[in-house]
Amino acid sequence: MRAIVLFFLAVACLSVGITTYFALGFTLIESFLVTIVALLSSFVFIEALFRRRTETYLVKQTEEIARQLTSVAKTTEQLSDQVSYLANLNLKERTDNMEADVSVLGTVVRQLAEAVAEMEEAQAALRSNNSRSGHAYGVDGDASGGGGFEIVGDEPLVSIEDIQKALANNEVEQYLQPIVSLPQRRTLGYELMPKLRTDDGVLHDAEDFLHHEDQTGTISELEQFLIKQAASIIHRANITGDPTNLFVPISMSLLRDKQRCISVASLLNSNRAVAASLVLTLPEASYDVLSSADRLSLDELVKSGAKICLDHVRSLRLSFQQMSERGVKYVKADAQAFINNPLDYTDFHRADLADYVERFGIGLIMYNVTSEDHVLELLDDKIPYAQGKHIAQASPVRPDLASEKPPKRRATQ
Repeated sequence: MRAIVLFFLAVACLSVGITTYFALGFTLIESFLVTIVALLSSFVFIEALFRRRTETYLVKQTEEIARQLTSVAKTTEQLSDQVSYLANLNLKERTDNMEADVSVLGTVVRQLAEAVAEMEEAQAALRSNNSRSGHAYGVDGDASGGGGFEIVGDEPLVSIEDIQKALANNEVEQYLQPIVSLPQRRTLGYELMPKLRTDDGVLHDAEDFLHHEDQTGTISELEQFLIKQAASIIHRANITGDPTNLFVPISMSLLRDKQRCISVASLLNSNRAVAASLVLTLPEASYDVLSSADRLSLDELVKSGAKICLDHVRSLRLSFQQMSERGVKYVKADAQAFINNPLDYTDFHRADLADYVERFGIGLIMYNVTSEDHVLELLDDKIPYAQGKHIAQASPVRPDLASEKPPKRRATQ
């Protein structure tokens, strides 16, 4: 750039000399002197201008370097303070305290492992006794979410005869409670919660009537009816452009009723779009005591496209790989119990549990969420799904999704 300026400057000065020679009548020597003077004057001016710009640039760079040096000095001072702090630490004393804590923790863990082993042996013996004695199936007493059923000894509040009358009079009502993803709280699906109205006008929840030890086929008929209702809801939701998953409770009564189980499988096989959104919820207590014939029935439902959800799991020390191969896509655990006593559920750190379960293609759902504190705890633990009264109450099926009532049946004795 500087060379170009000097070149044009020399041309301009030469033009001045030529002009004085031809136009002003100067002699050749005078014109030459004028050219030299103009050239030197212009050169001195341009050099002064360039020098001033260079000095300005150097001053700015010097100021920037000074600022950088100041910043480096401050950082060095901070690092020096940190090094001094670390040098003054009594690491030996802290290490001794840590070793003592680890020793105590090792003793506690060993005692805990022994206690867990004893509990597992006792539970195994209890399950074996329950399997032989044929206890009834029931709900774990949680109306806030989670429609699964566990083995219980209490008699249900609603008799088989009342259930038969309700089926005959179309008095089985369906409620839906959403299951949402965290933290966005987008709807994963809805849990179908059946309610039954008896002659006295009382609307009973599922735990009052779905844990019968039934020999009449009434419970399996009710569960088949619920699956048909769920299929209709899913179909109508797909038509309205709002597809969703639907969690429907079942028990071993349906799995042991071969005829109705085949009928449900045929329904799902005939409509794979509906089957893909249907999740059959089975309590873990029932899943653990399934016979080979029961597992074959469950496998047929899975082959038909339905997914399986284990409800009311008492521990997350499960064989997730085997469960995944059998079609289990979700497991549900009590949020309050998990938050208050995480060691009762798993040996993993709470924050690592959901990622571990997800490795096997299984989603972890925490039901019975009753406060925002529960939500914050679950978010800290990276739990993917939640359900409960604080998330949303159960509400009746929307009229545009509710199917028509089935024809009245004759009450069986």
